[in-house]
Amino acid sequence: MNDYQNQEYHSVSKKNTETPGTAGQIPSADNSIQIDNTIQTGNISHADGHTSQTGNISLADGHTSQTGSASHTGDNPTQTSQPWVFTPAAPAAPQPNSLSEEEKEKRIRHFRLFSMTSVIYALFYTFCLYKNASGITYPFFTGGTLFCFFLSLKKLGISAKKDSVFYVIAILLLGISTFCTDNSYIISMNKAGIFVLFFVLMIHNFYRDSQWNFSKYMKSIFQTIFGSIGVIGRPISDFSLSMKSRKEEKENKQTYGQYIFIGILISIPLLFVVMMLLCSADMVFASIVNDIFSSLQIPQNFFSICWTIIFSFLASYCILAYLVKKTMKEEVADKRTGEPVLAITVTSILSVIYLLFCAVQIIYLFTGSMELPTGYSYAAYAREGFFQLLFICLLNLCIVLICLGRFKEHKALKAIMTTISLCTYIMIASSALRMLMYIKSYDLTFLRVFVLWSLAVIFLLMTGVLTNIYKERFPLFKYSMVVVTVFYIAFSFSHPDYFIAKYNISQILDNPDEYHDALYLTYYLSADAAPAILNEETLLQLLDTSSEEGGITENGQISSRIAMNSWMGEYALRKSIHIELIEEKGTKVRTFNLSRFIANQYITQFWERLDNPAEEIS
Repeated sequence: MNDYQNQEYHSVSKKNTETPGTAGQIPSADNSIQIDNTIQTGNISHADGHTSQTGNISLADGHTSQTGSASHTGDNPTQTSQPWVFTPAAPAAPQPNSLSEEEKEKRIRHFRLFSMTSVIYALFYTFCLYKNASGITYPFFTGGTLFCFFLSLKKLGISAKKDSVFYVIAILLLGISTFCTDNSYIISMNKAGIFVLFFVLMIHNFYRDSQWNFSKYMKSIFQTIFGSIGVIGRPISDFSLSMKSRKEEKENKQTYGQYIFIGILISIPLLFVVMMLLCSADMVFASIVNDIFSSLQIPQNFFSICWTIIFSFLASYCILAYLVKKTMKEEVADKRTGEPVLAITVTSILSVIYLLFCAVQIIYLFTGSMELPTGYSYAAYAREGFFQLLFICLLNLCIVLICLGRFKEHKALKAIMTTISLCTYIMIASSALRMLMYIKSYDLTFLRVFVLWSLAVIFLLMTGVLTNIYKERFPLFKYSMVVVTVFYIAFSFSHPDYFIAKYNISQILDNPDEYHDALYLTYYLSADAAPAILNEETLLQLLDTSSEEGGITENGQISSRIAMNSWMGEYALRKSIHIELIEEKGTKVRTFNLSRFIANQYITQFWERLDNPAEEIS
């Protein structure tokens, strides 16, 4: 109760104590209860269980008096009132969904600033990417997305940070790489990289993240993604607020737009009923209407296009709406509260095992000076375990990061983490050596190349972690981001399929009597490998080795029968069909891809060199 309520409460209590009679009763000349005409803020509960509302008094007969008055106990003048108890009222709870005027103004301003921008971006997104995973429009999509983002920052009055240039260049390069390759793995990883880089770019410009660590950044990315999904209803609610605001602004002006819109909505079902009746009444009219609507067929992709537009509109609007709220804390709490003895116990046991394993690698694998178990060849020993070691290296990286981020600093723990890091270097070397020996025996595949790339990246990441052990302020996340981004961009532009085909073909030509996996070259390599497989000089050598008759006819052309029965002919046919199917999904201009264009040139030359091109279909 506030002071005003206390004063009124004591006023009533004073009258009750000064009036003679039974305790709790306030008799008067007419046996009614007299209360000063003042506002009482509180509830008064009577002995019979009735409770009066704020400022009211409820008595024995169930009557309720209003503030400043009371009802008597009944018709019997000798009947006395019952005791009552004063109960303070709870404060009124605020409405959970109510918005302050300031918040409403912010949301109205946000809608007016970004609604049309989001609509234009959604149309642009659909044009670039609808059924077009790797066409020439992809670099334009990445450039347009960056332009929309920085335009939005300018509208919000936020200056882009200077080091955003790195993320911009990386995103644009990945967009170009997607247009230049036909490898589905590279395309998928490019898109994942663009997705992560773009979220880091947005968070970096909206928040002060100079002191953020690795876990904070990963958490903020997921928080932004799910937070944007959580405000998926914002476009509708912001639109409603904007319309109400416009109505208030134009309440003195005559406007007919809303009435026209309502009239159209009312006319649609009415028109449907009238048309049905008229068509049933006159067959000639029905025939005319049928001809009109048959010429207005809805395109087959209409609904999927609409869904793409809606999805991209909601994504662009909601992500920006969530970031503008700035709900994530910029401060990074020191979570290194764990007892270091626990981490020392776990990691010391692992370190002993790692040291023993590394000793075995040095003695058996690197030097080969020890005798292997019976029935176990050195080649077989070297060609196994690289995937397991790759996993262990990743596990060690995570273990050291957890120890750095969750446990208190301790000299012994630092020494053990250093030991684990150094052992990881030996494991990386062991895994790489095993993989190289395996490749020598079984040729290259995309996965084997990717393992070697991953080991090189882990080596550099482990170097950053090792630095962070002794240099607390080392920017590990930014270092990791730069290393992974730069190495991956180089990997994506290198066209691994081309080098895989070139290496494997050289192995086939150098060792024709040995087994080589031609099926992998035929069915698993993308159009990126066409310049290596359908190269004229290489192709003639392969045809000569694949057939005793030779692949060249007397007039210098390639034998269609031999070529189409070879794995090279099968590869050319499959890639030709693959390119045609992609072009059928969308216009050739949108789906134009540099790698597929070059491959198509080689395939066309291959068909032209056949002595009977008609046989290529069979």
